[in-house]
Amino acid sequence: MQEVVLKCGAVRLVPFSRSDLNLVQDLHRDAGVDRYSSPGPAARTAEDAERFLIEAEESRDSHGFSRWKILSAEGKFLGWAGFSAFEETSEIEMSYCFTEAALKKDPGLSARMCRTLADWFFDNTYFSHLVAMVRTDNKAAREILLATGFAYRESRRIAGYPCDIFQMLSPAMQTYVMSA
Repeated sequence: MQEVVLKCGAVRLVPFSRSDLNLVQDLHRDAGVDRYSSPGPAARTAEDAERFLIEAEESRDSHGFSRWKILSAEGKFLGWAGFSAFEETSEIEMSYCFTEAALKKDPGLSARMCRTLADWFFDNTYFSHLVAMVRTDNKAAREILLATGFAYRESRRIAGYPCDIFQMLSPAMQTYVMSA
């Protein structure tokens, strides 16, 4: 039985292992899935997928958070979700990526996952804020972020793609800002 990091409805997030290489690689080979998951090519090759898994393990070991594997109640791989260092700004970024089948079966999964991740992050870390990056043409993700409480912060080109960066302040920072 794998350690469950968090639950989001019927799905659970568990740590990746190196044996998940094919799951990550197959997920990102699907152009429909990968279109919005990052500004540039993701873990499409075996080397990219291996780097993704190594970075997830290193982040978990050094920070206590990571990108985790999403499993259905039956144990089926649905994608990944979690946090990583956003190199362009040296902040922590929230991101997630689902199989198309998972989103067809449960269209509200992205919105619930976004809320669950943000809540977990502020309940379990000391950070003052969290960022999320989306390509400017990903209207659905923008709407989810805004509905969750993220605010638009800036636009910039990342890996050659126009992207928008959204930010959410921790509850403590929100209180501080409102009282100032």
